[in-house]
Amino acid sequence: MDIEGALDTIQHCQKQIDYWQAQQVRALGEYAELTWQDEFASSEIAAMMRWTRNWTEDRLGVSRDLVTRLPATVDALEKGDIDLYKAQIIHTQTMPLSAEQAAEVEQRVLTKAPVQTSVQMRQRGRRIVMSVDPDGTRERVAEKKAARAAGIRSLEDDMAMLWINMPADKAMVSWLRVDKMAEEAKFPGDTRTLNQRRADVIADLLLATPDNASPVKVELLVTVSATTLMGLDEHPGELEGYGPISADLARELAGDATWRRLLTDPASGVPLDLGTTTYRPPAHLRRFLWARDKTCRMIGCTARASRCEVDHTIPYPKGPTADHNNGMFCTHDHRLKHESGWTITQPRPGTFKCVSPTGRVYTREPEPVLPGLH
Repeated sequence: MDIEGALDTIQHCQKQIDYWQAQQVRALGEYAELTWQDEFASSEIAAMMRWTRNWTEDRLGVSRDLVTRLPATVDALEKGDIDLYKAQIIHTQTMPLSAEQAAEVEQRVLTKAPVQTSVQMRQRGRRIVMSVDPDGTRERVAEKKAARAAGIRSLEDDMAMLWINMPADKAMVSWLRVDKMAEEAKFPGDTRTLNQRRADVIADLLLATPDNASPVKVELLVTVSATTLMGLDEHPGELEGYGPISADLARELAGDATWRRLLTDPASGVPLDLGTTTYRPPAHLRRFLWARDKTCRMIGCTARASRCEVDHTIPYPKGPTADHNNGMFCTHDHRLKHESGWTITQPRPGTFKCVSPTGRVYTREPEPVLPGLH
């Protein structure tokens, strides 16, 4: 294959991808239309496709909107004039609009979308939305300002990203201040790049280091094997809410952490049995379940176990309050277990068998406390 042949193949494959993604959008939209009154309908697709529930519900919502309100966008996707990413941008930008306004924005955006990059299309779409719905734009600006927020996203290799959603003017002023402080932070012999100094400036501002001790105290929950802690091996540890961390960082954090002994099976890494005679799980059993389950036990759900609810697989008192009859489920999936046609059992401690209303069977096995060891 020569260069021309490679280019033609790339373009042909993208056209095929666009066509089949349009077919999936139509099918997802139809499913959403047929099941829109069923609160737990997304769980079937999430389990079948091994998608998370949030991702599934997002795909269903986007597809339903595209099929019912933005049919020209789906047609353009099917023909390969735009890709799925551009279709999703049009959906996002027209979500707050009336059907008539959405149709006008769609028609105007699609006139140039096939020859624009996604960034160009998004910028043009924003301007069109503002011109079509100026009053709504003012309301949305106020709503978005009230919804300002911050969070954290895990990255690879002991790194994470802090993010903040805030008004553009304050964001730009904050960024320029950080940038100026980073410029002034350079000293003779300083080998840090400007980006590294920016990151250090932000961390110092938040942590009040190195000159001032921060009055805010936080606790890091870290799991590490005893052999790693003693330097006998280099197995990765686990930082709750983040995931695997290097042996070096685990040992560093161990110096300031509060430790509780957690017995694990030496072959599988799964915690051993704990039990009690009361309905409400005591603190030690709850911590045990957090460590064993890590996340909600429903197929496709990744909600952190420490933010989930303890569920009795067999209702108490018929079923005991013990690890082999308890599991962590988020509020949504806890209700799914009791209020829908799903059947969830625990044939072995930590192993959950989920049978959907259509009879499909999905199994979620327990995860080792320190996956890297097994």
